[in-house]
Amino acid sequence: MNQRAIPEIFLSLHLYIVTVNFCCNKIVDLKHIMMKIYALYAVALMCCLVSCSSIQTLTFDQLSPATISFPERVRNVAVVNNMPVIPEAKRTILTLGEMNGNGKKSAEMLASALADSKYFNQVMICDSALNETDLAKRRILSSQEVMQLAEELDADIVFSLDLVNIQTERDEIFYPGLQGSWSVIKAKITPVLSLYIPGREEPMNVITKTDSLQWDASMAPSDRQMQEEAASFSAYMLTQMLVPYWQQAERLYYDGGCVEMRDAAVCVRENDWQGAYDLWHSLYEQTRSKKLKVRSAINLALASEMQGDVMQAEKWLKEVVDKIVPGSDEDVVWKFYAGQLAKRIKEFPHLNSQMSRFGNNF
Repeated sequence: MNQRAIPEIFLSLHLYIVTVNFCCNKIVDLKHIMMKIYALYAVALMCCLVSCSSIQTLTFDQLSPATISFPERVRNVAVVNNMPVIPEAKRTILTLGEMNGNGKKSAEMLASALADSKYFNQVMICDSALNETDLAKRRILSSQEVMQLAEELDADIVFSLDLVNIQTERDEIFYPGLQGSWSVIKAKITPVLSLYIPGREEPMNVITKTDSLQWDASMAPSDRQMQEEAASFSAYMLTQMLVPYWQQAERLYYDGGCVEMRDAAVCVRENDWQGAYDLWHSLYEQTRSKKLKVRSAINLALASEMQGDVMQAEKWLKEVVDKIVPGSDEDVVWKFYAGQLAKRIKEFPHLNSQMSRFGNNF
């Protein structure tokens, strides 16, 4: 890669940011987009360090654990609408400031998302308002209410959706290299969910999360549309806290420098990870080059991970840690992969526990 190509990468990243945020009136998950942008910058920096013909990016779906773990006996769940009663939202204008979400719509969205995950045997819903007050605060269910709901809905646990708080504001965003600013509408969404086990006096857990959406100001939704989008986004956030979920992961591997590397890259494109592993292992055993040993070990770690053996992947990375030249291209790639792998290994015990009800078949 020549020096003239480097600025083009970063220019394309700036254009990507602008396109994602403002090309249409779709909602933007700011945290997800920013994480994606940082990942793109990281890959771009690595591409500046190594030849374009010797490194490749692999993208795949990876199962991640939920925040909350449930015993295997929790098979049937109920989602209930315990949110405050609110006036009918305006259909044509957006009111900036604070508002409550639509309880019925929010409960329906959450129940639908949980059912789609197929993690629980049965997901029941009570979308009729349990909280008949107009106070914008959380209401705790009594043990008698929980027992009655669990019995009527045949549920092992009751998920009480207590609040979906929406805070909207107008803002001006400035991007480097672009003249002027973009007017946007930002919305902070905060759902609150209480988890009740029948027979207990208090909730076993209360979970909440805050994240942001934004729109081009000229395409801002009305209050009613805002509540609908907040309901969908709240369901998305809460579902990731309640059940394991798939997310996109990225890895780097070497595919050039010698015949074995190029042949193994063909195996990778054909999803033949054992064939790639054999070629990389042969290269690792035969080469006297420290650089090739490090590169083949990084690739062997990836092949091990793709075949489900993350501990063997970690061993391969540790195998060459003393052969890496600090500040070298290989040092950058090794650290990137080691960080990604360490995070996955840390999550594995939680994921195994949560997927034990399916015989850990994932």
